[in-house]
Amino acid sequence: MKSSFYVLFLGILIASLVLPVVTLAAVTAPVNSCKLAESITYNGQTYSGTVSDSTSAWGVICFLNMMNIVINIIFIGLMILVIIMVLMGAFKLMTAAGDTAKVTAGRNQILYAAIGLIVALVAKAVPSIVSALFG
Repeated sequence: MKSSFYVLFLGILIASLVLPVVTLAAVTAPVNSCKLAESITYNGQTYSGTVSDSTSAWGVICFLNMMNIVINIIFIGLMILVIIMVLMGAFKLMTAAGDTAKVTAGRNQILYAAIGLIVALVAKAVPSIVSALFG
């Protein structure tokens, strides 16, 4: 009795996961365009707004757009982390009261924040480097 209940439950679970995907696949047409978040220059031509498959290099342009969005999110996250680390390191320095271990820990934390800032700036430069290599 229990095994038939589990088989029925598993069948309902699989059907509830698969049927919406099948239904949406039948209704949704393939997407042959992308909406650009910001203007992108590729092969000396600037694209903005929506780029469709009528453009010869729309796949590369859409990829660069997606990469710009991801890099911007990473950049914002790293900037927030750098600010928090600098504030925590400064707090350690301010509350060290002459303890050399706490002063060293605070300085190291600010140093790690500076390294994080450099990583964030390099991440922000990646789309420009990739477009220079491909275009």
